[in-house]
Amino acid sequence: MYVIAKELIGAPGMPATTKGIRQALQRYVQGKSCCSRRRSGSKATEYSIDCLPEVTQQALRERYALQLMTQKADESPAPVVTKARRSPAVVDAVEAYRGSPQLMVERLNALTENQRQVADARIAIVSEVMKVAQQPGFSCA
Repeated sequence: MYVIAKELIGAPGMPATTKGIRQALQRYVQGKSCCSRRRSGSKATEYSIDCLPEVTQQALRERYALQLMTQKADESPAPVVTKARRSPAVVDAVEAYRGSPQLMVERLNALTENQRQVADARIAIVSEVMKVAQQPGFSCA
């Protein structure tokens, strides 16, 4: 979790002013390149909370947890994923390939070398999963 200096105003264990917070952050991350980064699309520098004092880390985690609990359900950060339904035309095409092996052979002959390698790799993965599934104690749940 990363924060900027403005977000630390009023946090316990930190100075009261933005300038003081920036100076304290520079001391905390001195020599640790993994603790700071540039915020994308901005000139602001973000700092990892792992470099902050324990009391400040605890307060930030509590603030974040409270923010998540008060967030409305429709404002959830995770997007809702809906499964796309196949159109009847796609289903008919699949049935056509199953009914006519000649169509499948023509389609396979049209693949590029790279597409063939990807298909072979996928087939190898599926066959290994099937082998593991047939071993005692494993199930395909």
